[in-house]
Amino acid sequence: MRTCIYIILSLIIFSSCTEDTSNNLTINGNVKGLKVGKLILQKIQDSVLVNLDSVQIDGDGKFSLTTFIEEPQILYLYLDKKDGTVYDDRLTFFAQDTIMSINTTLEKFENDAVITGSKNQEILNVFNGNIEKLNQTYTELMKRSMTLQQQESPSQEDIEQLDVDYDKYLRKRVLYALSFATVNKDKEVAPYILVQEGFDTNPELLDSVYNQMPKKIQTSLYGKELSELIKDLKEL
Repeated sequence: MRTCIYIILSLIIFSSCTEDTSNNLTINGNVKGLKVGKLILQKIQDSVLVNLDSVQIDGDGKFSLTTFIEEPQILYLYLDKKDGTVYDDRLTFFAQDTIMSINTTLEKFENDAVITGSKNQEILNVFNGNIEKLNQTYTELMKRSMTLQQQESPSQEDIEQLDVDYDKYLRKRVLYALSFATVNKDKEVAPYILVQEGFDTNPELLDSVYNQMPKKIQTSLYGKELSELIKDLKEL
């Protein structure tokens, strides 16, 4: 009898341990127009893309993927289509330990994506939307640069003005990233944004924003990466 009790207690303990390591992220969604192919959930680990889960699509674009993440982080949804048409693509999103939804189309896998269920992703959407406006300025600068390169003898004044305008663009982009990260300093997306945008930034400015972040964010995945970036920039 006592042996049976020990066995039951052991099973309960084992079950509890198993639950602690169970999947904590579920992604449900639909790829409209996708009939045959494979969707793969991925993350970057040690600079290499690794697969976390996958689902084979056969006749219906609806899918469900699950995995375990230790903290909010960037994941990728990769579309591997097998009908000879080049639609293969990869969608980037900020995952959290919850139930998320990703709905998109086959034709515009990235651009049509509607992602819900993650506060970090919502914040990242706002940032990317505003950066897109700045990217239009960058496109215009590149067009001016190409025009000057095609001229046999471009004026020194035009070259200098292009340099000035490019510096203004970079400064505006960096300042926006710093300001945005400061406003959202209590979210994991804040250090992620600065890691992506901060390579041309004064490390003292990055350090100032980093020091305003809660300890939880400073010690997060991207908080650690930001700390290393600041260190590297200061050494330069």
